[in-house]
Amino acid sequence: MTTGAFDGIVVGAGHNGLTLAAYMVLAGQRPLVLERNKWIGGGCTTEEPVVPGFRFNLHSNFYIGLDNAPFVRDLELWRFGFSYVEPPVQQGATFRDGTCIVIHKDVERTCASLARFSRHDADAFRHLHTTWTESMRPLFTSLLYNAPLPPAELRARLGGPQGADLLSHAPLSLFEAVDRHFEDHRVKSFLKLFMHVTTAENEPGTGLLFASTMANITRLALPIGGSSALPQALARLVEAGGGHVETGAEVREIRVKGGRAVGVELADGRRFAARRFVASAIDAPATMRLCGESAFSDEIRAKLNAWYWGSHSLLTIHLALSEPPMYGSAKFDPDIERAFNLFMGWDDTAQVIRCFDQCRRGELPDHLMGNGACNTRFDPSYAPAGKHAAFWWPFAPYALPDGPEGWDRRRKEYTAQLLDVWRQYAPNLTDGNVLGAYLFTPLDIERRNRNMVRGAARMGAYVPSQLGINRPHPLLASYRSPIEGLYLCGSSNHGGGVNGAPGYNAANAIVDDFRLSRPWTPIDPPSWAG
Repeated sequence: MTTGAFDGIVVGAGHNGLTLAAYMVLAGQRPLVLERNKWIGGGCTTEEPVVPGFRFNLHSNFYIGLDNAPFVRDLELWRFGFSYVEPPVQQGATFRDGTCIVIHKDVERTCASLARFSRHDADAFRHLHTTWTESMRPLFTSLLYNAPLPPAELRARLGGPQGADLLSHAPLSLFEAVDRHFEDHRVKSFLKLFMHVTTAENEPGTGLLFASTMANITRLALPIGGSSALPQALARLVEAGGGHVETGAEVREIRVKGGRAVGVELADGRRFAARRFVASAIDAPATMRLCGESAFSDEIRAKLNAWYWGSHSLLTIHLALSEPPMYGSAKFDPDIERAFNLFMGWDDTAQVIRCFDQCRRGELPDHLMGNGACNTRFDPSYAPAGKHAAFWWPFAPYALPDGPEGWDRRRKEYTAQLLDVWRQYAPNLTDGNVLGAYLFTPLDIERRNRNMVRGAARMGAYVPSQLGINRPHPLLASYRSPIEGLYLCGSSNHGGGVNGAPGYNAANAIVDDFRLSRPWTPIDPPSWAG
C-alpha cells in the first residue's frame, strides 16, 4: 500500500513519465509514479517470448541522439545501470538485386558506399551531414529540448543562409524533400522508407522531419541489456531520491477542484493527493477524459477527440537463432553484415508508395518492407552464449479487412510469410538455424500499451496538424494545460521516440512555474545566426 504525502503525481511509468519524476527528485520533490501495467517502461520493454534466454525489445530498439540527450547527462543514468553502444555501421539497405547501401558513422565511408550508385548523392549526403549533423547539431538539440515555437517566432530565430535553407524544407512533403537532394532511385527509395519509420506521413508540411531525421541518421544507439534498462535505471533514481513507483495502479480519474489538479483516484478506489502538480505521461486524449472533457475548451476537445493515430503500424517477427542472418548482398559490400538498423523488402519508390496506400486501405502490403536488427552482433547479452536474437519490423495496417482480430486468426500464416520474405535476403535463415519465432502484431502493440491506440507506437501520427506547436494543440504545446497544476509529458506532445524530451520539457515547465531548485542547466532556446 502506497503511503505518505507526495509533491507531485505522475500518471504512467513510461520513460517520459519516469524522466519527469527523476528531474523532480533532483529539484527536491517527492513524486509518486503510477502505472496501470504490472511492469514499467511503456514502449521500453524487453522480454523473452520465444525461447528462454533470448531477449527482445518489443517496442523501442533504436535510441537516437543519446550523446546529446540532457536527461542521460543530468541524471547520471550510468550510476543507475544504464549504458548503450553506438555501432560504427549505423544503417543498411539491402536490395533483391544483391546490391546494398551502407551508412557509417564515418562520413567518408558512407560517401564511398553511396558513390557506387551516384557521385551526386554521395556529395549531397556529405553536404547535409556537414551542415545538419555537425554544424547545426546544437540547433536540432535545442529544437527538441524546448517547447515548440510558433512558426513566425521560429523564422525570426533562424537567420543566415543555413537557417533559410532549413526553413525552406518546411512546406515540402517528405518525398519532395528527399527528391530535392538525391537522384538515384535506390538511394531515394531507401531514404523515403526511412522517413516513415518515425510514423510520419508523406504530406506537404512535413519537410522539417526530413531535416531532423537526416541530422540523426548516424546517431543510433542500442541499450545494453535491453530497452527495459532505461526505465529501470530511472525508477532506481526516483526511489533512491525518496519518490515511489507503483505498478498495477490504474488511474481512473485526475481529480480537479476549483480549476486545479489536486490528485488522482485509482480504479481500486484509493486516492492520492498532490501538493503541487499532476503530470500525465499517457496520451493527451486519454488525459482529457481522465479530467473530464468539460475542463477543456471546445477547440481542444474537438482536436483531441479527432486525434489521428496514423495509417500504419508495425508487424514484428522476432527470431531466436543459432547464427546471425547472413545477407546475400555482403558480396557487394561486406559491411552490410555489420549494419545496426537494416532495411529490406522493396525495390523502388513505387513499391514504397503502394505499401502505405495498402496500409491505409487495411490490406497487408504486397511487398512487406521495413527495418530490423540483430542486436547480438552489438551486445551478446541479448541471447545465450554463441546464439543470436534478431527481429524485423515490416509496416502493416492496424486492422485487416476482417478487423484487427484477423492478426490472431492468421498469426501462424503471417509468421511463415514474413520469414519467407526475410529468407530472400538472408538465405541462411533455414529451419535448422531458426530456433523459435514470435510474431508481435499491431493489435498486440495496443493490447500491451493502451495509449498506443490502433498500434500507434508514437502515440499519434506525425502530420502537419500534429507537429511542432500543433502537437497536441497550440494551447497544450507548452506541456501545460488549462487546468492549473496539470502538465502533459507524454509522446503525444512535442518530442517522441526514446529521447526523454517530453519528460524533460515538462519538468522544466514545472520548475519554472513553482520556482523550484534547478540543479541542472537547461538547453538554451533555439536560435541560429549562421
